[in-house]
Amino acid sequence: MTLRAAELYDAGKPCGAEANAAKYLAGDAAFRACDRAVRTHGGMGYASEYNVERYFREAVATRLAPVSRELILCYIAERVLGQPKSY
Repeated sequence: MTLRAAELYDAGKPCGAEANAAKYLAGDAAFRACDRAVRTHGGMGYASEYNVERYFREAVATRLAPVSRELILCYIAERVLGQPKSY
């Protein structure tokens, strides 16, 4: 999805839906992977001597900034699916 968004962008074509979908999917995949890593490490998943807690914090940030998951879903619903504006 990221490559498709980049191809469209490089070609000067609209790529908002693809870029938003790529951000949503990548952020979700990163969060799930880091959540699983923290759970695998148990209590040590929060220890600063392991990078797991840092990766988890960074994965959460990708779900919030610069655009939240909810706003991405609103954008896709409005621009791709033709739903009425919900925010």
